[in-house]
Amino acid sequence: MMGDKFRKFFLKYFEAIRIAFAVTLAIVAIMIVIFFVSDQPLDVLYWFTIGPLTSLRRFGTVIELLIPLSFCGLAMCMMFQVNRFNMSVDGAFFIAGSVTAIIALHLDLPPIVLPALCIAASGLVGGCVSFIPAYINEKYKAHIVVSSIMLNYVMLYIGRFILIQWLKDPTFSYNGTPFFSENALLTRILKGTRIHTGIFIMIVAIIITYILLYKTKVGYNMRYSGQNAAFAKYVGIDTKKSILSAQFIGGMLAGIGGSIECLGIYQQLNWEAHLGYGFDGVIIATIAKNNPLAVPVVAFLLSYIRAGGDLVNRMTDVPVELVTVIQSLVVIFIAAKALLASTKHKALIQDAQTKTEKGAN
Repeated sequence: MMGDKFRKFFLKYFEAIRIAFAVTLAIVAIMIVIFFVSDQPLDVLYWFTIGPLTSLRRFGTVIELLIPLSFCGLAMCMMFQVNRFNMSVDGAFFIAGSVTAIIALHLDLPPIVLPALCIAASGLVGGCVSFIPAYINEKYKAHIVVSSIMLNYVMLYIGRFILIQWLKDPTFSYNGTPFFSENALLTRILKGTRIHTGIFIMIVAIIITYILLYKTKVGYNMRYSGQNAAFAKYVGIDTKKSILSAQFIGGMLAGIGGSIECLGIYQQLNWEAHLGYGFDGVIIATIAKNNPLAVPVVAFLLSYIRAGGDLVNRMTDVPVELVTVIQSLVVIFIAAKALLASTKHKALIQDAQTKTEKGAN
């Protein structure tokens, strides 16, 4: 039996406690694996948990990855709010790089105007990409998961064609465009890292997405259309419009993230494959429970895990394949919704019984 104070604390901060417990379990599981396969188990644990904090450059890597992960997490939050598993975020993110490169290489505009135009155009194209599978799902009942994943490959090969046939710099030994002009780039704000002004755009996007979903009629309609479409229709909500709008906005967020990544980190277009942030966005949105305010926290955690895993691969005898296993273990434990669920259920019952007894007295 829990004490009253502890029970109230447990219920109030359940998600934080669950995640902390999950991380602890994951570390224990990781140590068991490491003791069997590595001669440096303590070094592995050190680099995985503390390594990203050991220098500004290493911590900068965490923040750099946080930005695209947050945008893709926000995009998937929008998709999932209307209960549609649109997986086109990878395609929207990827093609945004092509749109950004075309504008950045062919227009000569002032510093603020040029990146703003690149980001806005990429957002619109990304929105259109995600709108396509959403529309054919609503109109023709085509399976949205299948059609959106196939569309990702369409965007991949369109982007590769644009890069190789139209934009490639022949002087490079790899398929890449010329580096963008200074006017097009996002300013790097911390010396010794690649952290750039895109982080401020990310913060604004998080706030706007939260306000849209939870403080406006449009967001209310979107959430109710996802929770109970039949009831939403009954009370007069245009569910089709709400669903399609959410999918477009989700794709737009992914497109903006792709453009910011291209302008802030790569400073050219050299993408020949999906960067994989779309599926990371699924993980982030799931753990964040589709709450935009929780997205950067989960994205930071995932980014930290990736940075720690890379350091483990470089600084110890653990192979890259095992690093992937370590990363996956952490994510699996954190994403496990059933973790501590029975304890929470018992705490809720005890809390209800306590309130009933107090009411009777």
